[in-house]
Amino acid sequence: MCGIAGIFMRRGAAPDRAALDRMTDRLVHRGPDARGTHVQGGVGLGHRRLAIVGLSDGLQPMTNADRSVWVTYNGEIYNYPTLKKELEGRGYVFRTHSDTEVLVHGYSAWGDGVVERLRGIFAFAIWDEPKQRLFAARDHLGVKPFYFYATPELFLFGSEPKALLEHPAMPKRPDLEALRIAVQYGYVPAPYAAFEGMKQLEPGSSMVVTGTELQTRRYWTPPELGTGTATDIEAQIDARVDETVELELMSEVPLGAFLSGGIDSSVVAASLAKNPHITQRPRTFCIGFPVPSFDESHYSRAIADNLGLSHQVEIVSSEALGLLDRLVEVYDEPFGDSSAIPTYALCRMARRHVTVALSGDGGDEIFGGYRRYQKLDSYAELPRPARRALGRVSRLLPRRVRGRARLERMSMPLAEQYDREITLFSPPEIRELFGPELHRPAAWSIAELYRKAPGQGPVQKAQWVDLMSYLPGDILTKVDRASMAHALEVRVPLLDHQFVEWAATLPPDQGFGGGRGKVALKEHLGRRVPKALFERPKMGFGVPLSFWLGADGLNGIARGLKAKHPRGQFYAPIRADAVETLTARTGHVDYSSTIWFLLFVEAWWQRHFA
Repeated sequence: MCGIAGIFMRRGAAPDRAALDRMTDRLVHRGPDARGTHVQGGVGLGHRRLAIVGLSDGLQPMTNADRSVWVTYNGEIYNYPTLKKELEGRGYVFRTHSDTEVLVHGYSAWGDGVVERLRGIFAFAIWDEPKQRLFAARDHLGVKPFYFYATPELFLFGSEPKALLEHPAMPKRPDLEALRIAVQYGYVPAPYAAFEGMKQLEPGSSMVVTGTELQTRRYWTPPELGTGTATDIEAQIDARVDETVELELMSEVPLGAFLSGGIDSSVVAASLAKNPHITQRPRTFCIGFPVPSFDESHYSRAIADNLGLSHQVEIVSSEALGLLDRLVEVYDEPFGDSSAIPTYALCRMARRHVTVALSGDGGDEIFGGYRRYQKLDSYAELPRPARRALGRVSRLLPRRVRGRARLERMSMPLAEQYDREITLFSPPEIRELFGPELHRPAAWSIAELYRKAPGQGPVQKAQWVDLMSYLPGDILTKVDRASMAHALEVRVPLLDHQFVEWAATLPPDQGFGGGRGKVALKEHLGRRVPKALFERPKMGFGVPLSFWLGADGLNGIARGLKAKHPRGQFYAPIRADAVETLTARTGHVDYSSTIWFLLFVEAWWQRHFA
């Protein structure tokens, strides 16, 4: 993994070298091993390297023999040996052992179509000097980020917003439309970004930029799930899990895996443990909590012992809450997932021992593991008259009566139900807790995405929606920023796009399975470890915020943030009494995670705009 940055002066002027250097060096955490820049005509490319493959000869930006094609690239191309062999057969001469060179020659051979031949996680920009065009792409599921800013005169890009913000032409103002979306869902989805004028390239998309055009193209879209064409499922899933894990073991540096004790990470760890090419006892890593209802570390230990893995556990205490300012710096944008705290701690621990870690991310989305899918499935069975009756009852109840919100959701059409199910702040709460700047409807919605989703059933549609939105916007963003803050590369075998395409062909009863979730994946894992080690209710990767802090602690953080304002208010468009309002309601409902997001937004606003 690496950090990339670049400047393209679209009217032919020379790029600001000092600005390019600042943009590049702002990403040193992503690539501490080497630094490179290339300036040619109106383009400047920057790169910070984390050396994984081709340690001695993989420096970037990289070019071809006649210096007509240049690339700066973040990621791993797992099938690069196959592509390299094919390109050598076409007469291309390779000078390095790095997967990066496949992009250089692959672009020369196949043009923009090179991206459709790749298996991996990547974000890259290729400068074509003869054609004076920049070609950029982001991987299929959005594991690696790509931010950009475009005007008729200028095009900037980088791995994180902080790189673009180093350029003097980049506006330093918030994008209130993106903030409104983030307030509702807890993250900023592509193509939005939290700074005015900045955008994200969407997962599975590529982009062409010249002096006169800027065009994006979606080259891959998640398939419809539950199509039911797969055969010989047991043998297929065993072979395909092992194949994708094997593919992602490519490394010249120490490699391990995250192991929470849940299904997904255990599937990856079990495949790693049985891989015949692993010569040393694999390392695995887990975070635990001193709160039993949140702690899965003893489950992870049992799985690791059964598989013969070298396992390490680190307990995260309430001291981790002091990370607020650090996490604001790491994430650059409002981010409402408080599990960023243990994710940051997990990556910090793992980096002490390895440079690459495999993760089980993606299993919930692909195999139907979220509890919210069960709710959606049960709501879908309600006839329309029953929905109308529930709606009438919910409107008669006082707003804060326990259960009212659930009755209201059950009365809605399925698209609105799912939207509300994963909403962090509902529209009425936004009107109550936030300033008038955010009182408009969100320009982007989960409900609209759901209405467009392919799928035979409500759960399959919701899974597709999550692959398009929640997975890249929340889960993968969380892991990318936390891992790269420690120069740790995290790979996600269950999100190999060919594995996802195969998993989509499972019949519905092998995925979500009538409410059980992950049927085929659990049966696969049960062939490798005793089922007693993993058959238990799903816990997720939650954080005991309310146990650690309670109302007094959360209000204390809020008071500290407001003390920086001359009138004792929030700088962000948040009502001064918003935290107190939510803490007063804590009882039947735990508002600690939503309060955490309020505090995150204010700390972010103070960092960039106060």
